[in-house]
Parts: sequence; structure tokens; C-alpha cells
Amino acid sequence: MKARSTSIIVFIVSEMVVLLAVLLPVIHMRAVVEAAWGLGAEAWAPDEPFFILARSLLMALVLQTIFGLRDLYRWSIIVRPQQVLVRLVESSITVLVVLPLLYYGLGLLDDQLQLGNSLLRLQISPFIIVAGAGAAFLVGYGLRTRWPRWIRTAGLAERVALVGSGPMIDLVFEEVRLRADPGIDLVGFFDDAPRPGEERVILGGLDELEALAKQHELQRLVIDSGTSLSSADLLRLRLADLRISDASSFYERLTGRISPASLSDDELFLDGGSTSFLFRPAQRLVDIALATVGLILFVPMGLLVALAVKLESRGPLFYSQERMGSNGRGFQLAKFRSMRADAETSSGPVWASTNDTRITRVGRWLRKLRIDEVPQLWAVLRNDMSMVGPRPERPFFVHELERQVPHYARRHLIKPGVTGWAQINYSYGNTTDDAFIKLQFDLYYIKHRSLALDIAIILRTFKVVALQQGAV
Repeated sequence: MKARSTSIIVFIVSEMVVLLAVLLPVIHMRAVVEAAWGLGAEAWAPDEPFFILARSLLMALVLQTIFGLRDLYRWSIIVRPQQVLVRLVESSITVLVVLPLLYYGLGLLDDQLQLGNSLLRLQISPFIIVAGAGAAFLVGYGLRTRWPRWIRTAGLAERVALVGSGPMIDLVFEEVRLRADPGIDLVGFFDDAPRPGEERVILGGLDELEALAKQHELQRLVIDSGTSLSSADLLRLRLADLRISDASSFYERLTGRISPASLSDDELFLDGGSTSFLFRPAQRLVDIALATVGLILFVPMGLLVALAVKLESRGPLFYSQERMGSNGRGFQLAKFRSMRADAETSSGPVWASTNDTRITRVGRWLRKLRIDEVPQLWAVLRNDMSMVGPRPERPFFVHELERQVPHYARRHLIKPGVTGWAQINYSYGNTTDDAFIKLQFDLYYIKHRSLALDIAIILRTFKVVALQQGAV
């Protein structure tokens, strides 16, 4: 435990040094340039270098305080890039609110205490605050994507034990085993009736939990819902500084998707984070801004795409399909045509497949680069879609999947999106099993959606497209 605490301190101090190195030139670029070239430096007060350092140090401290409040100094968070990205977005948004309020408060305090503008000189302009927050986001993400490489070897992974033997415990064990998560050190199992022949490390029975948890220095217990532990037992374990998770919520945190056991739970959306009342108007503003900018920037390339599509094959430039939107309402969705005009004349509606012969040569590149989906931005402006949400599906496939996949209709509780949580986390699929897994991702997004998560998904979409991953 001492090594864990020491390493966190080393990480915090290292981040402080890097933040200061980045914030000093970013926040005070003009002053740095003037000092470097000897322009206007004579106009500085003698103590101006001190205030330059003080402003940067104050902003770094505020940033690290907010990072700490968002658990960005917990190893169990640092090792998971998806969680890091969302929490850094939330922290950056918080910084944009907190710093102006802080500097306004400094001005009031300076006036009340009559300090001769000493505190006022700590203020930073709004534009520089935005630039500084952006730089801090990049620093925070960069450090947290590289630091975890030695966490397991340094003995910093969270020591976890699974309690019980239900189906969800089996699923959690399989996911931990397959993922080799650097933030999880699976110590073993507690089970009163271990199954013979299983290659699992059984630490003991349920009546030995408290004593053996201390002996093995456990930090988290993942408990199956059918395990017979009383509230008094759970309270004693919590007072022994053990974190306790039920198997479904741990599976959700580990995989980023709803557990199979939760899909049939009527209270699925009751234990998620509450959506802010500002979320919908803020999301709509982001949708309009991004869709408008995207369409404007795409105009030059769009002319070349239109020419290439028309030269290669006869038929319309755009392919319009009916898709299912929120609450089952249909809408027309346009894409650049990437298949032959008669692609479904004989077969009827079918999913696209790898090496689909109906796709044209130009269409294959359009799909590879996701350019064929740019016209969806019109649907965003029409408010039929959002930038982020479940992938819009054709009614024919929706009706088929609703018969085969339990609770598939729940994904239509919100507007579909140009990109989404499922699209960036799971490759393109055209089977019922694929649809079930993507439904788990979609429902995770519906349960946890926020503006920060939307921004994180949009940022990751650029990476997914650039690296040709996922199914955006």
C-alpha cells in the first residue's frame, strides 16, 4: 500500500511539473515572446515574472484539484483510456466555469482587503483560460495513456476477489481473463460450494471473507447478486476499507456495456447518473454547430465525391433510406451512394458484408473513410438525428431484431446518432449476436449519457476513423 501511495504522489508531482512547463508559455505567450526578443520587457513591473509563475501555478493547482475530484488520480481509472477521456472532458468543462469565477472572486477580495491590485494581477483572460484548459487536457490524457504500462509490474493494480458462483461471476471472470486489464489483479474467489474441476483459486468460504480479505490485502470485492451476505456483513466489510461492487455494475465498468443480467431488469435506468436539465439544449447546440461546420468544410470535397460517384456508375448521387428514429418514428436518411443502383432489386433488404460485390470501387473508399455518411449531417440539422447516439437502423431489420434480441426496442428511447458508443467500441457486425453486443453498448450510453461523454465519443471518433477501427 505504501508503494501505491508513493507512486500516486510521484505521478501528481510529475504532472504538476509538466503542466507548469506547458502552461507557462501557453498562458503567457505574449510575455514570453516579448521577453525572448527584448520587446516591451522594460514595461514590466519588477515583480512581473513572479506573477507570471503565480498565475500558472494557480491554474495548475485548480486543474489538479478538479482532476482529483474526478478520480483522475486513482489507478483503477488511469488504466482505462475510455474513462480517462470522459473524466478529462468533464474536468476541462469544469475548469472553464471555475477559473472565471475564481478570478472574479480574487478581484472582489482584492477590493475588499485593499491589496493594491495584487490579487487582480493573478487574473487571466477568458481566451487564455480556454487555451490553457485545452493544453491541460492534452497533458492529462498523454500522461495517463503512458503511465499505466508499468502499473501491474509495480504492484499498483487493484487487488480484486470475486464472491459467489453465479452466471455473472463467470462472465466477469471471463472478461478479466480475456482483457488482462493492467488495473486489476484478480487474487481469487470466495465460494462456499466451489465446483470440482475448475481452475480457480479459491481463497475460502463466505464466513472467512473479512479475515482473508485482510490477509490477502484485498481492495475490492465483486459480489454475485445471489450471494447470501447480510447487510451487517456488507457493512463490516465496508468498514474494513474494502470497496464492494455487485457483479453487474463491475462488468459494466469493465466492459463499457450493460450486462446481460441487467437487460431484463425493469430498473435498468434507475441507478445510472442523472442527466442534467441543461443536457438536451447543450447537446442540440453542439449538434447544430458541428453539423453546420462539417457541411461547410466538406463542400469542396463533396464536389469531388459527387463527380467520382457519377463517373463510375449510373444512378442517383444520393441513396435515401427510411431509418427508425426516437420512439420508433421513421425518417429519411441520405448517404452518398456506395453501391450499384440496383443493389437490392432482387435480394431485398440485406445487411452489407465484407467484400460485398454490390459495393462500387468508389463506394468502397467512401465507406472506408466514412465519407458516404457525411450527408447524415442534414438529418442532424433537421433534428431527426444527433451527433451521438445509437446507429439508425432500417425498420425491416429493427422488426427482425426485436423478435430475436430481447429489449432491442429500448435503443430507440433517444435519437440515433452519426457516431456513438457502440460504433467506436465494436466493429461492424451483421449477425444477431453482433446486434446483441451493440445493444449492450447502446444501453450503456443511454444510461450514462452526458455532454462530457458525447464530446469524448466525438473525439474518439476521429481516432477510430483515422485508424480504420470500429463501425462509425
